[in-house]
Amino acid sequence: MTEEVRHDDDSLLPAEARELYARLAAGQSADPGTPGLADLEARGLALRDPISGLVSVVGMEHVEQRLHASVKKALDRSVRLYSELPAVLDDLRGRQPAPDRGRASVVAFISGQDAVNRAISTACDTAESEVLCAQPGYRAPRTLSVAEDRDALLLARGIALHTLYHVSSKANQAVHDRVRVIAPKGGRFRTLAGPFLLMVIIDRKSAFLVDRLNGRAAKEGAWQVRDPAVCAFLADVFEQQWNRADDWFNPAPADEDVVTTPLQRAILRELCVGHDQQQIAKALGYSARTINAHLTDLRTRLGFRTVYQLAHWWATSPERELG
Repeated sequence: MTEEVRHDDDSLLPAEARELYARLAAGQSADPGTPGLADLEARGLALRDPISGLVSVVGMEHVEQRLHASVKKALDRSVRLYSELPAVLDDLRGRQPAPDRGRASVVAFISGQDAVNRAISTACDTAESEVLCAQPGYRAPRTLSVAEDRDALLLARGIALHTLYHVSSKANQAVHDRVRVIAPKGGRFRTLAGPFLLMVIIDRKSAFLVDRLNGRAAKEGAWQVRDPAVCAFLADVFEQQWNRADDWFNPAPADEDVVTTPLQRAILRELCVGHDQQQIAKALGYSARTINAHLTDLRTRLGFRTVYQLAHWWATSPERELG
């Protein structure tokens, strides 16, 4: 098994590797151990002839495909590890001796969304350095209003606040309004086109996450985890997703050049991996009726009769690269 190459900056392709790629493409040679060579070989961008030992690079027509595959593999691994977390926690709980009566549990389920919001606010009151929020689904205006007041107080105290939204949130005016208010105060916001899981992490000491063990909806409550090792792991998962996300304020293409909205692009991505409209609605936090309405709107504007025609158009559309 090839050992995964690690980097202190955790970048997709470090600057020294990009510089070496350019030199190799220009016909220069590279000895084993040349800085950046291991990165190129690990990603399949540089190939060594087993007989001559000479190194060559793949053409640019293959670079995009291989880098996309590298990112997808890393993201899939993070999602897989995160999905295994509830079972691991459950197994570890089952192996622990009975806790002392006077000692609070390190894992507890909080019933009801209002109770969860109160618990998050209480934990934020004692935050010392950072609050990390991953919010993949629909955010109601009332919930955003509560979070806005809390986040403004956090930033006023000098606490770092990073919020990751799904790209479909750009179609939610209430989210736009929250970003407009909180960003000037120091809050940072990014969007991710792929799926990720709902969680809030405070100082890497306390975390709130959806119930992946019993499959309860976010509105029914959430798990609160106070184990430092687990919270550090969750923060690492968040940072990997954050590093692959786009800044909220990335300029959007001119409207006349784009057919799809961010939400419609999110729907089409889910559709092309085999999810039906009910599954897409659950993943994005919208109703199945809303998902169907957006698909119908796209089919009408593009002159297609079926969703299959729409999916075929999307498979070759340059809009796949948009957020």
